[in-house]
Amino acid sequence: MEKLLLLPLALLFLQCNGSKSSQSANPQEQAGQANTQQEQVPIATAEQAQDQQAPIEQGIAGKVLWEAGNQMPSPDAPPSKGRGVQRTLYIYELTNSNQAKTTDGVFHTNIQTNLVTQVVTDANGNFAVSLKPGKYSLFSKEEKGMFANLFDGEMNIHPVEVQKGQVTNVEFLINYQASY
Repeated sequence: MEKLLLLPLALLFLQCNGSKSSQSANPQEQAGQANTQQEQVPIATAEQAQDQQAPIEQGIAGKVLWEAGNQMPSPDAPPSKGRGVQRTLYIYELTNSNQAKTTDGVFHTNIQTNLVTQVVTDANGNFAVSLKPGKYSLFSKEEKGMFANLFDGEMNIHPVEVQKGQVTNVEFLINYQASY
């Protein structure tokens, strides 16, 4: 039994020792070998690619935050700012509350305006999307429907305006599981 355990260790030792001897070649030989070998380009994961998004010149950029649980002020605990979360944001033409069916005040279905685009945030909730100048409504996809909890004085759902040559900064808070 002991001989069976020693055999793999001996092979490992020989392989490690052999690779060190090939590394001891002079630097000129190593440079020549590197030039003759094809370079391997690392493949970026989807998450890494999103972290390296190109900056936009016009549109919407920001962060999607998740808040849940007890958010009541307390002298023992500082207020929570939420944490960045990966979500798909749906950007519609400006949508009024009478252009969608709303349940629980924050979940929307049957949206009657046109979907302009959608964007997936990175793991930290960051996103950026190029858009033409205009007014839009933002929604995140949740289990109960499209979530948006912000309304303006005219009952437009989570309105955002993009002006020519500008990037509008947005913080999209998902807090339907939070208590205040």
